[in-house]
Amino acid sequence: MYELKLRSIIRLVKSDNPQKRFEGLDQLYEYRQVENLEVQVDVLRDMIIAAAGNFPEPVDKWDNPSYYLTDFVCNFSIEEVVVCLVKNFDGLSIAAKERAIEYLLGTENEEIFHFLEEKIVGLINGTETFTIPIGELTTYPVLARDILDKTLDRLRSEHYKFMMYDLLLCVNSSEVDKGYKKQAVLPILLEDYQAAKVLYLNFDKDYSSKFVYTAWKENYFYIRSRMRLFLTLMKYYFSEESEKELLEALSFNDPFIKTEALLVCLAKNLPFDQTIIADCAENIESAEMAYWELREMDLEHLYPIKEGKQPHLAKTRLFSTIVNFPEDEDGATHFPENIRIIDKVETENYYGQPIRFYMMGFKELDREFIGWAGAFALEDGDDTAHLWDGTYTEFEELDSMSIEGHKEAFFKRREEVKSEVENSVFYESKPRLSKGMWFFYGLLIMHWIRNAMRGFEGPLLPSLLFTLAGVALTINELKKNKTKSISIVGHELILQDGKKREGILLHEIERVEYTKRHVLVYGQESKPAMKFPLAWVRYEVFSHHMRELTGHLRQGPYIQP
Repeated sequence: MYELKLRSIIRLVKSDNPQKRFEGLDQLYEYRQVENLEVQVDVLRDMIIAAAGNFPEPVDKWDNPSYYLTDFVCNFSIEEVVVCLVKNFDGLSIAAKERAIEYLLGTENEEIFHFLEEKIVGLINGTETFTIPIGELTTYPVLARDILDKTLDRLRSEHYKFMMYDLLLCVNSSEVDKGYKKQAVLPILLEDYQAAKVLYLNFDKDYSSKFVYTAWKENYFYIRSRMRLFLTLMKYYFSEESEKELLEALSFNDPFIKTEALLVCLAKNLPFDQTIIADCAENIESAEMAYWELREMDLEHLYPIKEGKQPHLAKTRLFSTIVNFPEDEDGATHFPENIRIIDKVETENYYGQPIRFYMMGFKELDREFIGWAGAFALEDGDDTAHLWDGTYTEFEELDSMSIEGHKEAFFKRREEVKSEVENSVFYESKPRLSKGMWFFYGLLIMHWIRNAMRGFEGPLLPSLLFTLAGVALTINELKKNKTKSISIVGHELILQDGKKREGILLHEIERVEYTKRHVLVYGQESKPAMKFPLAWVRYEVFSHHMRELTGHLRQGPYIQP
């Protein structure tokens, strides 16, 4: 259906006219937004070949057809796309190569990984513009280590330095190779930490949370993230000098940096003032981080707040939610002060599990607003820190209504959101035309080609009847397919086959598998719950939506890759 339009776009993005290239890329973007788009393999193959070809000199940052064509085909998880990307990889632009690498990593194929290792190593050693796909590579620490083996000297490169540090953290924290090449890494790490510390100390004396989130912002966040990364790495690259740096960092005023140093000191059994744990646990910025990291280290007993932990962490959660809101149009940021708990409400989530929200008050510019922190999962205990995050504020002023009025507004909003979710169609797919129909079209096309080559000699009535039969069969099949679908509506997976309807709630699904012909859905206790033809869905898209919509469940289903 879209093939002719996409081929037209390929011609447009190769035009010498920048305006036509822009129009082509704009049209391509529109098609990329189409849900469950289906495109013939040969068109995807032609798009990759075009992406690897030559283009006119770019006139601006947007003018990178190689990237956008590659990004488009990477939405189709099929073998032909993988094979064609590998074959044409060298011709792609740098940005397109980055996108292709992200896509190919998802194959989790050993041969593809060997190919990617060679290409990534070549790009790191041969260019100063390549961006290593850290987010994807850290899932595969062995591959990350193999890449580091051949590129570690790039730790001195200003462009690659922090990407290489991220890979080092991945390799060490996964325990694939703890203390990886310590003799080579440690001196550079300490040198880079010293440089970052010099920048940090310009802020330390005047540190305040309000300055950080309303004035210093990005300039400071960059320094903070570097300091935290270096201190975390000192857990694996430990020495007398790094010990001194860790102990010194415990005196810094930034609570995140202090907490990061504290965690490494605990891991290394270094002596320090135990009141520092309380400092980190009580600070509104770091309280939640301190709790969860101590818990991860099986040191929860060191968390000094033994009672009232939940309301304490609720304040931190509301604070971090608000300070991370995007800036207003005028560049202003939100910074909540005097956060306090006004009341609490207890209810149930969709799955019938008991939850609690805290009604919070906070001030901005001398006005007090209402916020809600939760939902804390009471199944884990009355003072649990576990929550399904639904923390929010609509900046309703506290005095705009009574406490009971705010509670009524809260429950009304929950009902509205619940109704919206339950009626939202998150995924829908209908059967495609059968292979038999495509075979018929092939015969029909060949029939008319032969007639044309013969100059349309003889009666045309049989040919017209043959064509009309094809039209009738197509209309009949399309009519039947309209009544067949697989959809995810709200919290339910639905199979519609004519008047027959089957459904299963997502949290009741235990696993999803597929064969060459069918998708099989099993409910609780592995009981078969649903079966439908594989041809009704593009399985990679269907499985992606299933993972997205069940990822929040404590015991989500197994979904066959």
